[in-house]
Amino acid sequence: MMMRLLGAACIVALLAACSLSPTRKGQDARIVDESQYCGTSSQNSEVHYFADRDTFDDWLKYRSIKTFDPALARNGGVIIVDMGQRPTGGYNLKLNRDKSTIKNGTLTLNMTWNAPRLDAAVSQALIAQCVAIKPPTGEYNRVEVVDQLGNPRGQASLDRSGG
Repeated sequence: MMMRLLGAACIVALLAACSLSPTRKGQDARIVDESQYCGTSSQNSEVHYFADRDTFDDWLKYRSIKTFDPALARNGGVIIVDMGQRPTGGYNLKLNRDKSTIKNGTLTLNMTWNAPRLDAAVSQALIAQCVAIKPPTGEYNRVEVVDQLGNPRGQASLDRSGG
């Protein structure tokens, strides 16, 4: 009887510890806009965070991006995930919200990096797709982006002071 009671107490303690874990899903992150042209000539992926409308607007002007509204950065900022320049159409990014997490001060966004099949009919034009992501609520000061295989695709520090 004593062993059963001790075993039950251990299970309850273990469940309580799991509920206090610092890991939280980043499921309220969402893509709010996307563009096929993000003004980069680099093939490297990048991650940017803009805390306010003015800094986001400056970056949009610098990159000559006309598809995003600077207002995307109000009320919590905006995260931009830039795929890098690609030689054809058919590439795209998708956010895997159920695999995105917040842990130890870091938001990890899990994204699927899609490329066209080798036999796909695609446009022969340089593209540089990027997506704008509304940051989820939570306590973090860094964002990391990983692809569907767990490969790192970029990171950024978040200054959420609004200025």
